[in-house]
Amino acid sequence: MPSDNAVSELLRDAADLAPDTPGEVLADGGERRGRRRVLRRRAAAAAGAAMTLVALGGVAVQQGGASAPAAVRRTANPAVTGQFMIDTLTSLLPPGRVDDTHGEGSDAQFGGPLAHVAYDDGRGASAMTLSTDWVALPIGPGTEGTQCVDPTERPTAGCTRTVGADGSILVIQKFTPESGGGPTSTWTAIWTGSDGRRVRLSELNSRTAGPPLTRPEPVLSVEQLAAVVSSPAWNPVFEVFATSTNTPASSQLPLPEAILATAESLLPSDVQRDRGSTPQITPGAAHLVVTVDGRTSLLSISVTPQWMKDGNPRSLFADLAAGGQRTRTQSGADVITSTSGATKSSPNPPVRWLVDALLPDGTRVSISENNGTTGYDTQPGNPALTLDQLTALAAATAWQH
Repeated sequence: MPSDNAVSELLRDAADLAPDTPGEVLADGGERRGRRRVLRRRAAAAAGAAMTLVALGGVAVQQGGASAPAAVRRTANPAVTGQFMIDTLTSLLPPGRVDDTHGEGSDAQFGGPLAHVAYDDGRGASAMTLSTDWVALPIGPGTEGTQCVDPTERPTAGCTRTVGADGSILVIQKFTPESGGGPTSTWTAIWTGSDGRRVRLSELNSRTAGPPLTRPEPVLSVEQLAAVVSSPAWNPVFEVFATSTNTPASSQLPLPEAILATAESLLPSDVQRDRGSTPQITPGAAHLVVTVDGRTSLLSISVTPQWMKDGNPRSLFADLAAGGQRTRTQSGADVITSTSGATKSSPNPPVRWLVDALLPDGTRVSISENNGTTGYDTQPGNPALTLDQLTALAAATAWQH
């Protein structure tokens, strides 16, 4: 069976394109290592209800949008087994060697059908993870996974977004190694059908989530990635579950413009703001450069209305603390604050200040402040905003939907 790190790293990268940015804001250190345990608890607590998209192989859920419907599982299709998922993925790959396989079918205890393999075309192996789920209708600008990830948040070698004649949307993004992070490159493809079905495939230039590298780039080309995720061979998977027939009219994450407008209205008057010249298009996320008394920092903000519809959101939110400090504001918001160095094991001084807030109405707001021009290339020094100011910004009731 492949390592948890390899599977979760690949799913993390898939989630970046269908971003669960709040979780990623606290992804350093214990957050990433404990992700699989948290996801299992979340799945158990919210069985049959909406789960966040980062859940392992997430089932039929639109993570964002306050009124996103939960997936409704039909009687399990016995043909969609873990072996079916492995065999189907293998059949769509060029000739080569496949090993280190793991699959989960329609009867998976947590999440939806998925497959993980290590594929070697003779010039080096790539770890691959394919997962399936649904997103709520209607598909719109705020639908997760249908826009390229903001390169300010993560270094990329390029992204393509293609709208098919049938209304499907294909996003393929090439993530490159982060400064102070792992050495692997990750290429991720997400195909979203006009009916809400979604297939995601991520590949690494490594057998695991870290060294040693097996090849300069992941094995499949952009064209090959597109062919795998858009193949009709996955149709049997989507006979297993369906979205609720009582689909709400709105199921979208907030767009960057709305997030920026709210953030700017909450910042102190002496804070200079710069949105930058690059258009911001990732649903649910935005960035803003702020300057105070000559100190300049980048704020990366994510907003997820109705982060978790059922179960015990506060308990699950507490699991994401990862060593951070938990408090509750007078308005009833749960807040986790933490700092981190340039790498996961780096000692002080910190270069990143993190605030994650779960508001009383279930909206989750996460803000990361970095001393640098991007969210991944950071420098030590005093931030423009204090941790208390970040907390006040993230916990403000103005974010509630």
